[in-house]
Amino acid sequence: MCWLQLGKHLWCIGRLKVNKQLLFADVELGQEFSDNYVASSEKVQQFLDANRTLERTEIEDGRFTSKEGASTLGLEKPILPGVMSMSIITKLVTDIIAPNGKLHKFDASFRRPVFHNDSLKLSALVVDTLIEDEKGIIKMDVALENDRGEKPLQGTAVVELPIK
Repeated sequence: MCWLQLGKHLWCIGRLKVNKQLLFADVELGQEFSDNYVASSEKVQQFLDANRTLERTEIEDGRFTSKEGASTLGLEKPILPGVMSMSIITKLVTDIIAPNGKLHKFDASFRRPVFHNDSLKLSALVVDTLIEDEKGIIKMDVALENDRGEKPLQGTAVVELPIK
């Protein structure tokens, strides 16, 4: 399993893929990295079980676990916790830069909920490359896109890749 530490919290985000190291020179403007993910109810439950830091009331009101609980909040079906959505797209970025790249900055904007069993396309589009203080810096626009063409999460990532 792969774990991501954000502040004092440790998040379980799945299995880590071991890559051949991508170098700064290998990346071009406009290059897109992508993957697919199905946000199954089983994966949501595993995430909730592994991450006990969610407020008890959020779990008990059912928004993450049942259609009935979600409907009391005006939702058509249960949703993923926002931190799970963010960890899914963050894992794409860390898989791209592994094993020796560095994640400098990650910003995300939550536009709408991700529902259980949504088929998601994960994407990271290279929008800028620069050498700064002898470091290969890559800026990417990142997004989750569901099968309805909506982008429930969009953001940016700034990473460092080895120059050689």
